Amino acid sequence: MIKEEIINMKKLVIAGLSVMMLAGCGNKTEQLEEFYTQIDTVNAKEKPVVEVNKNLQKLESEKVELFNKISKAKKQEIKVINNTATKLVKNASARSAAIDKEIKAYDESEAEFKKAKDLASEIKDKDQKKEASDLTNALEKKYKEHDGLMTAYKDVLKKENDLFKYLEGKSPETSEVNSKIENLNKSTSAFQKNMTTFNKTMEQVQKESGDIVKLLNDK
Repeated sequence: MIKEEIINMKKLVIAGLSVMMLAGCGNKTEQLEEFYTQIDTVNAKEKPVVEVNKNLQKLESEKVELFNKISKAKKQEIKVINNTATKLVKNASARSAAIDKEIKAYDESEAEFKKAKDLASEIKDKDQKKEASDLTNALEKKYKEHDGLMTAYKDVLKKENDLFKYLEGKSPETSEVNSKIENLNKSTSAFQKNMTTFNKTMEQVQKESGDIVKLLNDK
């Protein structure tokens, strides 16, 4: 009777080990899945940026139309220039508010990203850890470059405001206007370079994210 109990206990232990081994085999990507679920939360925090970009595109188009109106106005049409400049100041203010919303969304996204980084550091599988590390490195670069992009855009807004508010004056001088436009063009050029760099990094983020999705789908 005792021997039978020992044999049965051994069977139970062996069966238990088998279940544990099978469970381990069936959850090879569990840590990676948990990490990528957190990445989904990270991305969700950036959803407001979609609406911000739509609004910015609309405001940028409006800005171009208004500035073209000033460019076509004759020097003696001072009221047209002044009134249009006032609208441009309001337009710049609206774009500044939109940018603040984008910055807030990215700040919230980055807070969630820190949690994802912690999960990535806990991944034991060497290959999966590398894929998670590649994505976190790309995302860190994205946040850093986005900060630079927003700083550059705010500098553009500052130079625009300087120009537009000057054009609100009763007798803006052509030489001063041209000087302010030159300053604005320099800031715009710097912003465009930042945008090109940021877009390349976003492409890298998409690639690294796709590599993880493929790994999870092939499990």
